[in-house]
Amino acid sequence: MIHATDKTSFLCTLPGAAKDMAYSITVGFVRDGEPNCVQFTSFVGEGRRSFRVLANATDLASAARGGIESLCRLAIAQVIRDSLHAKTAQGDHTLDMHVQPWQGDLKPAGSRGE
Repeated sequence: MIHATDKTSFLCTLPGAAKDMAYSITVGFVRDGEPNCVQFTSFVGEGRRSFRVLANATDLASAARGGIESLCRLAIAQVIRDSLHAKTAQGDHTLDMHVQPWQGDLKPAGSRGE
């Protein structure tokens, strides 16, 4: 696993139907320092795809305590597990705080490959 920094925007590649798809992910905050959602956006393939994975109000403290990278890894794992990238028309999705974190490469947006 490659660890990111304390940034709030990242790039990752998720499995797609025909091939892997690049996504920009950005953490949203309900209050200063309290992350409550992860926004996924892709500009490849059949137009723009965008959806959010939101923490329940009861999970906000846990999401903040785990840190931004941890929240992103949980959201990515859920997106892959539940194929949420194929369900963008359904709107926002609720974060499952019990999913096993994704272990893939999470790169801070704007960083160059190593």
